[in-house]
Amino acid sequence: MKHVRRASLGLILTLLAGVAAAEERALAGGGGAGFGGPLGAAVTGELLYGLRADVRDDGDRFKGVAGLLVQVQAGSGGGKLSLGVVGRGRVEAEDFKGSLGAGLKLSLARTWGSPVGTGSGLTYLGPELDLSAMHVALTLGPLFRVGGGASGGAVLFSWGLGFRF
Repeated sequence: MKHVRRASLGLILTLLAGVAAAEERALAGGGGAGFGGPLGAAVTGELLYGLRADVRDDGDRFKGVAGLLVQVQAGSGGGKLSLGVVGRGRVEAEDFKGSLGAGLKLSLARTWGSPVGTGSGLTYLGPELDLSAMHVALTLGPLFRVGGGASGGAVLFSWGLGFRF
């Protein structure tokens, strides 16, 4: 539990990007695959631009990057473009090694094909929370309809579960 608290503290410090440990600017890319609503089965590509940090304490280490995120997703039920702020890092402690991440993004989704939980041809906009641990990613948030036909609701709960590479 002590290491989880230290890792959380390191992630928070990295997210604030004002820590003295920030050494240089970084550009990182990544991707993933998953399933969720409204996109269905989807693939993800992303770029993260921000500050890199390396926090060490009593033999434990947190290496991370925090900054601006541009993310694109395409799936069987639609596509999504997201912009936001995110912090991601790797924890190396005596009894725990793994990755952690958290972010807040604004997403614009357009449905097509066979969307999950709504109709096709609709456009939604809203905030999403993005969390990840050990390469497993979870995304949650309300999306509000801003365009399209009358076949879907005014508010859609967006969710996704997948793997980050």
